[in-house]
Amino acid sequence: MSALLEVTNLNKHFGGLHAVKNVTFSLERGEILGILGPNGAGKTTLYNLLTGFIAPDPGASVVFDGHKLIGLAPHRVAALGISRTFQLCRPFIGLTVLENVVVGGLGSGGHDGPDLDARAQALLRQVGLAGKERVAVEVLSYGDQRRLEIARALAAKPSLLLLDEPFAGLGSGEIADLSALIRQVHAEQGLTVILIEHKLREFMRLVGRVIALDFGEVIAEGTPEEIVQHPAVIEAYIGRDAIATESGDAA
Repeated sequence: MSALLEVTNLNKHFGGLHAVKNVTFSLERGEILGILGPNGAGKTTLYNLLTGFIAPDPGASVVFDGHKLIGLAPHRVAALGISRTFQLCRPFIGLTVLENVVVGGLGSGGHDGPDLDARAQALLRQVGLAGKERVAVEVLSYGDQRRLEIARALAAKPSLLLLDEPFAGLGSGEIADLSALIRQVHAEQGLTVILIEHKLREFMRLVGRVIALDFGEVIAEGTPEEIVQHPAVIEAYIGRDAIATESGDAA
């Protein structure tokens, strides 16, 4: 069976900055893949390239489920089955919590209004926002906005979900609940996930494989156990003391 996502020779320059450099990888169906790297490593730029928000430099190839993605607008990419969250929450201001999730499902096809409404309410229960359906998004706490981002992304019924720091702003209990949700949709729906996250303990527990970036370039790839011991990762991102602490916490 062919990979769900195949990325070849992906590059992006912003003037003199080579933000993403010769990135090549494949993603199998049903994987949870982690993207690791320090601030400025090119992680979010990689997401923007995959989802059509910015165009890569010439010579790249991105194929998702047999479809070539380069040149497609973000809404076309989403219609093919890729949903994402953003590092900074971007709710639809002026709409309620429920309406935000309903809007996320409009492009999923095969649903009328009542179906979309019922699915949105079910997703809000899943992410812990039950009872806040009629609340204006402007008054949500930051943690609740993170939950809303995920509910809205899932509303489109994606086959690939890109999560950009989903645990940011959440307490330890909230992180545990959200991790359980990610595992649940992965297991029950066969959802493939790519995860960017700086909370390493939960990150390493969730993912099955890690790609480490530094200055836009892949410096290591392997299991979480391999990555936390990789010399290039230790030097570029975490530091010996910090990685020993994080890997010990995750044990």
